[in-house]
Amino acid sequence: MFRNAYALMLNTGISAVLGLGFWLAAARYYSESAVGQGSAAIAAMKLLAGLTAVTLTGALARFIPVAGRATGRLIARTYAGSSVLVAIAAGVFLLTLDAWGPSYRFLHGPVNGLGFIAAVIAWNLLTLQDGVLTGLRSALWVPVGNTVFSAVKLGLLVAFAVAIPTAGVFVSWVAAIAVSVLPLGWLVFRRLAPRHVKATEDHAKPPSLREIGRFLAGDYTGSLFSLAVVYLVPVIVASQVSSQDNAYFYITTTIGGTCNLLAINMGASLTVEGSHDPGRLAANTRAALKRMARIMLPVAGILFFGAPWILGVFGSGYADAATPLLRWFAVGAVLRVVMETYFAVLRAQSRTSGLAWLQGLLCAMVLGLTLLLLPRMGLTGAGVAEISSLAVIVAIAAPRLYRTVRLAPAPEVPATAAPDGDLADLGAQRGTRRGPRPP
Repeated sequence: MFRNAYALMLNTGISAVLGLGFWLAAARYYSESAVGQGSAAIAAMKLLAGLTAVTLTGALARFIPVAGRATGRLIARTYAGSSVLVAIAAGVFLLTLDAWGPSYRFLHGPVNGLGFIAAVIAWNLLTLQDGVLTGLRSALWVPVGNTVFSAVKLGLLVAFAVAIPTAGVFVSWVAAIAVSVLPLGWLVFRRLAPRHVKATEDHAKPPSLREIGRFLAGDYTGSLFSLAVVYLVPVIVASQVSSQDNAYFYITTTIGGTCNLLAINMGASLTVEGSHDPGRLAANTRAALKRMARIMLPVAGILFFGAPWILGVFGSGYADAATPLLRWFAVGAVLRVVMETYFAVLRAQSRTSGLAWLQGLLCAMVLGLTLLLLPRMGLTGAGVAEISSLAVIVAIAAPRLYRTVRLAPAPEVPATAAPDGDLADLGAQRGTRRGPRPP
């Protein structure tokens, strides 16, 4: 569990460093208006691709571990079906482009429109690919693919600064996707999936369509709500503020969102291992919470106290406008540890109806409070809206998560196992006797 989780966290760290480099270069080589337009298009692309990519990653993490010989078909059908759905969604978005504000004007025209649809499909595949690699318990490949993607898009960003000064931010992002999707796609279907089938053939229990349908009925619905929180809020902000203010907001929410991914990564790995071995779910949950507390508290502290200097790297305007917003996001990163861990437990147990209810409540509160507070408090209002909503969800989830990790017994540690840091996290006892325990 920790190996896959740390691989995903390493990916988050590398993507954060190169991502900050990307937006720093964008702030230096492009006007604030161009950065605002490019970030708005990227937000829309992520929102539309997320209609299937983000909403299906939970199902991939849940069912790939037990899919057996159906693994390849499950992945291929997920790729194909999701690509069709997001292409249709992107087409609808383009038909209503005038309603989304001035930041999206550069997408007008058939060539730009077709390019945007292709970008949405490509981002959909890239996002699903991370979920597939996690479900195959091969998350070590995730940072490899995303490092190449992040490095290439940074190089293209600088190269396009003169050639396409308005759309260069968006085009460089999209053009780099192929360098990750194509080689890792070959690796998944030719190497990793066959190896997974062979390793799990003795105990695999391929899910039925009815079982997948029941899971998706709750998880897909809940993930749509989660998608709205992560991707619709930036689109709403972009439609209501100037391109300059949107640049401030998008870069700040990118920094905050990167920290949130650390908790999401641990949750994804917890779901996979909970599917492989349900008997260890309580122990693994305890270990995940302890490990995430050690990681997230220092990270959130750095974000909170260092906000002016972190944003000041991009320019004085970013620090002046968005320091309070980044501090609110730092508080939210700590709250998300509890929330995402509980969500991972629900997915591992296929209790997706409760998951959908909590995600729906979070979505309604975040969107409602954002629309209410943004005109009154400016960009800071979006941060207040998110943290207030997270606090309510954590207040509901924390007691239930506590019962999960405390009431279920911890698994016995084999007598021959040597105690180390991880076993200590799982509650291992020193001095375990050899042989059977006395009655």
